[in-house]
Amino acid sequence: MSLDPVSFAQALGLPGLFDVHTHFLPPRVMAKVREQFDTAGPLIGRAWPLEYRGADDELVETLRRLGVRRFSALSYAHRPAMAEFLNDWSAGFATRVPECLRSATFYPEPGAAAYVSSRLADGAEIFKVHVQVGGFDVRDPLLAEVWGVLEDAGTPVVLHAGSGPVGTAYTGPGPVADLLRAYPRLALVIAHLGAPEYAEFMVLAET
Repeated sequence: MSLDPVSFAQALGLPGLFDVHTHFLPPRVMAKVREQFDTAGPLIGRAWPLEYRGADDELVETLRRLGVRRFSALSYAHRPAMAEFLNDWSAGFATRVPECLRSATFYPEPGAAAYVSSRLADGAEIFKVHVQVGGFDVRDPLLAEVWGVLEDAGTPVVLHAGSGPVGTAYTGPGPVADLLRAYPRLALVIAHLGAPEYAEFMVLAET
């Protein structure tokens, strides 16, 4: 018999749940993301109806009702000069919604290490990177200092690096393995368990 999330947490003796992979985005950005899912965009590959489509306040209430005590915003930049706009919005959202972690993102561009350091100093608790949508390699030299800053901080990075739902030249465990060889103390959270390369990412985690 399956349990609802609140009962599940209670059965484990937990006061609630912590969802590290939820998305809250600026309204125009969220509309574009939903459009990609609705129209089977090139990085989605098929129609993918979204279950939760309400306004932010409604979605927050849904999480609360499900017993989620802390969650994330996880915006992600897909072009230069976008990350700080998203970071400003996410910081404001976290200020308005106390359960939300202070989330931030970055992109391989000049100055990325400076704004990542600034966001950490301002209390950023988690970062999101989406190499499939962003269309970049985690080994990009423009990110070298960024990874060093995050490794030293120990701040987790939710990294969409698996080749699902549509693979690109930048997805898969290979680039992540190279990244971890260079920065072995990085706190990476591989989104969606690395789908579809579950086994490869599990081996990488064990290694």
